[in-house]
Amino acid sequence: MRASSLEHSTPKIFKDLLEKATGESQHVVAVNIDIRGFSAFCERVESANVVVFIREIYRKLIDGYFPNAPFVKPTGDGLLIVIPYEKETLKEITTNALEACMRAHDEFPSFCAGEEMINFKVPQKIGIGLSRGAVSRIVANGSTLDYSGRVLNLASRLMNLARPSGVVFDTGFLQVLPPQIKATFSTAKVWLWGIAERDPIEIYYSEAYGTKIPVMHKKRLDVRKWHSEESNMAFGVLESMAKKAQKGAKWGIILEREPTDPGEMRAYVRLPKGVDSDWGFSKKIYSYKLSGGDPQVRFDLELLMKKLRKLGFSGTDECRFVIKYT
Repeated sequence: MRASSLEHSTPKIFKDLLEKATGESQHVVAVNIDIRGFSAFCERVESANVVVFIREIYRKLIDGYFPNAPFVKPTGDGLLIVIPYEKETLKEITTNALEACMRAHDEFPSFCAGEEMINFKVPQKIGIGLSRGAVSRIVANGSTLDYSGRVLNLASRLMNLARPSGVVFDTGFLQVLPPQIKATFSTAKVWLWGIAERDPIEIYYSEAYGTKIPVMHKKRLDVRKWHSEESNMAFGVLESMAKKAQKGAKWGIILEREPTDPGEMRAYVRLPKGVDSDWGFSKKIYSYKLSGGDPQVRFDLELLMKKLRKLGFSGTDECRFVIKYT
């Protein structure tokens, strides 16, 4: 039976299982799949349609590409799939996992073709990261509650590199990599937060999949410079957008580069009427998100307009937004 976090979603059941939980070591292939542009998709379609789409995508991925995976966990924008292996099954498991990821990447745009319930535009790309090695398995009553360990974190980081789409995995697969798969991929050395900050690790990726490794990951992460960007928008245009938008609607500014640490990001607006000064926004007004492969600063329209009016903006004033990040 496939073990999934969905099986134990009732808080009391989960709490009871935790009291009986034990840990054990296991060797696994971790596959992290992310649906690119999913957050933007959720904002433009009704929640019922989101459910229809995600149900179809999850079903296709699990039944069509990873039917024997014993552990599947939703991640919000995709799936985490964990496949155990032993020495005797290592080559078979890793080869099958890599081939399944490559097929899923190529065939993803057609997942919803012919589905009568889906008459709306859906995301067309996925990013996939894979890693293999030893992890900790949390078990109770014979069921896997969850996994933890560097392998899962690395799979997530590598998935994030697979932009705007692609399949990225580390050289832990080198010893068992079939020649036909190795010929499809190139290697690169990258730095990753929490994984490879001082010394780089080597990864496999394919330009044929459109994958472009961000420049920031090709340099030591402790060598950082502050970057500033400015984006102008007429107050009247923002006001019109806010009047038509639903509560909680976002307005975004696409950045030229991907920040090394979004937590350090700062957003300002230059005060109107010729005042040479900047006003910093609080984090509740704006947030950062990678959407469809594009780094974006997203403002809550309702909160943004309240603040701009309070700062004295009106009519034909030009709002000059400044975004600073490393």
